[in-house]
Amino acid sequence: MSHDKVAIEVLVADQDYRALIHRLLQRDDVISGVGRNGGSAHLLLDLPLTWALGQLQNLDSVERARTVVVTQGSHPAYQDALGSFHISGVVTTLDERTLLSSIYAAASALRTYQWKSGLTYMELRVTRLLISGVGTDEVASLLRISSKTVNAHVSNILVKLGYENRAQYVASLLGSHSA
Repeated sequence: MSHDKVAIEVLVADQDYRALIHRLLQRDDVISGVGRNGGSAHLLLDLPLTWALGQLQNLDSVERARTVVVTQGSHPAYQDALGSFHISGVVTTLDERTLLSSIYAAASALRTYQWKSGLTYMELRVTRLLISGVGTDEVASLLRISSKTVNAHVSNILVKLGYENRAQYVASLLGSHSA
């Protein structure tokens, strides 16, 4: 099956991480190193874990729609927290076929991500901030809700996912890695 060439911009915390996708970048149907523009896909490597959260905040909505995040985080709520930025997809493997199909979808701004955790959008926004180490009062301020509402969202998350407290929940998100 032949495809048109797809342009990708690779966003990494450290250029050494590009070696993980070296084979993909050498393909004839991929052009890498392009700037941010329409028609290109953004491939964001979530290494170290949670690095992508800050990067996604800096992208505008069009760039996010064209972004695929590659992460080692295997917890469904962690993947949903990334997906809640309204990105094209989240990939937990460096399998070249999966990654390439995700990049083609992102270049066309097609959303391929499927929700997994059962959390609401607001619960995912709270999760993103908890993962980042933000306390209850700051979460409330950033989301323009009361601390009591933040605590209610956290309580709902814990009940839905079966955790006893927020520390256990966050530790679970950050401790779940794919091989």
